[in-house]
Amino acid sequence: MKISNRVKNVSCILGVFGIGCTAMAATVNVDLDEEHQVIRGFGGMVHNQWQGGGGLSEADAKIAFGTGEGTIGLNTLRIPVYASSSDFNKEVNAAKYAKKYAGDDFLLYATPWTSPYAGANQHMADSNYQNYVDHLNSFTAYMKDQGVPLYAISISNEPDWCGEWACWSADEIYNFTKDYADQMRKNGTKVISTESFAYQKKLYNKVLDDANALKNWDILGAHFYASSATTGDDFFQYALADQKNVERWMTEHYTESQGSGNYWRKVMYTGDQANQNKLDTVRAMDVGYEIHRAMVVGNFNQYTWWYIRRCYGLIMEKDFGNKLSIPTDEIGKISKRGYIMSQFARFVRPGAIRVGATDKPEDNLFASAYKSADGDSVIVVLVNRDYGKSKTVTVNVPGADISTFHMYTTSEAKNAKDEGEVEVENGSVTITMESGATNKDCIVTLVGVGEQIVIPREPYDGKVATLPGKVEAENYDVPGKGKGNSTYQDSDSENKGDAEFRDTEGVDVVKGGSNYAIGYTTTGEWLEYTVDVKKSGEYELLVHAASGSETSSFQFSIDGQTMTEVIEMPKTGEDWSVYKDVSAGKVNLTEGQHIVRLSITGGYVNIDWFRFGTEAEEYKEGTTFTVSAPLLLPTETENFRIFDMNGSYLGSVQAMGMQELRSRAANLVKRGGAYLAKSLGGRTVRIQVTK
Repeated sequence: MKISNRVKNVSCILGVFGIGCTAMAATVNVDLDEEHQVIRGFGGMVHNQWQGGGGLSEADAKIAFGTGEGTIGLNTLRIPVYASSSDFNKEVNAAKYAKKYAGDDFLLYATPWTSPYAGANQHMADSNYQNYVDHLNSFTAYMKDQGVPLYAISISNEPDWCGEWACWSADEIYNFTKDYADQMRKNGTKVISTESFAYQKKLYNKVLDDANALKNWDILGAHFYASSATTGDDFFQYALADQKNVERWMTEHYTESQGSGNYWRKVMYTGDQANQNKLDTVRAMDVGYEIHRAMVVGNFNQYTWWYIRRCYGLIMEKDFGNKLSIPTDEIGKISKRGYIMSQFARFVRPGAIRVGATDKPEDNLFASAYKSADGDSVIVVLVNRDYGKSKTVTVNVPGADISTFHMYTTSEAKNAKDEGEVEVENGSVTITMESGATNKDCIVTLVGVGEQIVIPREPYDGKVATLPGKVEAENYDVPGKGKGNSTYQDSDSENKGDAEFRDTEGVDVVKGGSNYAIGYTTTGEWLEYTVDVKKSGEYELLVHAASGSETSSFQFSIDGQTMTEVIEMPKTGEDWSVYKDVSAGKVNLTEGQHIVRLSITGGYVNIDWFRFGTEAEEYKEGTTFTVSAPLLLPTETENFRIFDMNGSYLGSVQAMGMQELRSRAANLVKRGGAYLAKSLGGRTVRIQVTK
């Protein structure tokens, strides 16, 4: 990695800092080659039914999901799945507002509390599991139709705290996961486990120990209730989840709910559903400490606060319980807790990778480090929980030619204040955190951005794919470096494929189809290919693919413009070994070199190849056909090419059975009469079309 004088984002909670202060300095050594989890981002909750309709206005969304000065930097929104479909619309506007300001980083996920099949303190009968899946899928379909599709949906909220919602035992969670959870992916949505109230590992262990069940979870969701700043690190640690390499999201918590989100340090009576009522010290810095432990100790990929807008939340609201007197001029503004969370959220963006760092260089001082998705910036977050002592810290980042770090500070007196640039010498910088302040606890984020080293992308094996012609899916372009030179996006850095082909890259290449194929696909992934179109014209796009799922789909674009609609992929078998041709329809291409993108819009489809063909290339006037009598149509959808009686190719359709074949052909041809339908298996039948 090469980092330049150019500085992008540094975020810290710090006061006066000094350069070259070496006396008694704590040392944080960053190791960029030691890679841990990929960060999905940071988020918050909206529940309009419980919040009286005041969950998230557009003004709130701009503050919460923006990334500039005076924003929090969230990218993830959690919403409820209501028991009644008449309530499905309650969070649509909030989701649209959040998406508007989070942009391409936006992730929306949902959690059911109750359903028509299990209410408060009830266990669902297993005879209703299919009905429950259908209910969840109806919600994911609804949100997709509203233009805000869900990234993920969980099985249930807090099975271990269910006096007010549905209960699940460990065995019930296991049985439902093993036999039904895969169906929750129907609308291209990832599956989150049941979200334990107190991160009780016994609720997850049985699924983690069964590979067939575990494949039906994409994310392990957990809450941090029954924990506090005094809870030991073992609460956050989960060796079995580490061993299974399971992605983990902290989907709900708040550090304290009885006081104002603007309290920096206050002795008061605390207590809520998780913790006993007692006289305690409330510290704003507990937010930074908890996020640090989630990322570093727990290896969590994502962190979600409870309500975004609340008197104890990220954006201030009046106290509906009338226990607190919240000043009018604080309402609608970012709280201290919100600014502390922004020290992570604004700068550790989705796709960043946590890297090695000295996590506790001194008592009450905690550090974590990250490198951005493009590898061009380094972010170091320092949390000082020592109320009475400033901290002098030396940060060493060997192997990165960083000349400056940019710094931002949140402390009792500062709100994500831009502290300017701090010079780096020989990969090292020394700062002093809040030395002149009365209250010295603070959080500091340092961001060093390097020189953009541009390495151009290249066609695989140096050969540009020529169209018309076939493109092997595994022959995506070789990625370069710098803006515009990425050639794929994969949900993780691990290559899960078995092909031993391009296995140093993150794309999952498997054995299958004609040779190799792209496998283990998930929604949001994409691959790009450089192509050379020899002649402008209309082309028939055919894709050779396999799926063991009923929720798979994909889409093509060219030079950043949509080229096809979303192509629904039919299930071809149970084990992804049966590949079939799927028509993506006709597309118009212009002569010259272009970038074609294949996007996965519904996961778990294997792509072998795709082909752009022309009538002149594949079908000749006067082609002779041998008509099968009769054509035995399959009991599943198949592709058919339609010709007139002179052998002229008219287009292709998908149909199951003779009646559907005639109907689809009627939509294709201009007039009624006799036509020929040729299956991809080579069988041909004469059909009569009525217009």
